[in-house]
Amino acid sequence: MYLHIGKGLVLNGNDIIAILNIGYIKNTKEYKNFYQKLLEENRMSDISCGNPKSLILLQKNNEIKAYISNIHSNTIGKRKF
Repeated sequence: MYLHIGKGLVLNGNDIIAILNIGYIKNTKEYKNFYQKLLEENRMSDISCGNPKSLILLQKNNEIKAYISNIHSNTIGKRKF
């Protein structure tokens, strides 16, 4: 099954590792380090239009990728995939 995370982007549900609420993690050292590393490696996509609410992590072809969405993690989590 597939999951719509906003801005017309649909991800394969089988690839998703986690759907996290950015509000809870954005000020942690771990998030900042992880975010910076993904940015440097071009594995982070921000589709939030300046209103980040969730971080979606997925593993595809043995590589971790991330998306930042403006849709709340609870809403994404309730969608069937």
